[in-house]
Amino acid sequence: MEPIQIIGIKDLDEMEVEAVNRLANRYFGKIQREIKKINSVAIHIKSYEKEGREKKYSIHVKVMAPTRIFVSTKSHDWDLDKALHMSFRDVIREIKHSLHTDDQHRRVR
Repeated sequence: MEPIQIIGIKDLDEMEVEAVNRLANRYFGKIQREIKKINSVAIHIKSYEKEGREKKYSIHVKVMAPTRIFVSTKSHDWDLDKALHMSFRDVIREIKHSLHTDDQHRRVR
């Protein structure tokens, strides 16, 4: 099974596919630093076109680890790169929060 699955990539053009692949590979390394054993990362991309020329993108990222599944569903924007960044940052924040890997409350003695 591939570590990164991109669902809905057939609806995108070449430049959008290139941007998705570039950001997915970049954030996969960041996610892998937080969780050592990742089963897979699924990126679900939906694009909406309403009467105009621009598309609106809705992105869901699901990270599957052996013990838990982390999901980001809050990301939607007119800019694909911005929506991808928001979604990946949200799932990384969720991972840090649930696994307490951030040093926010570290005591200094």
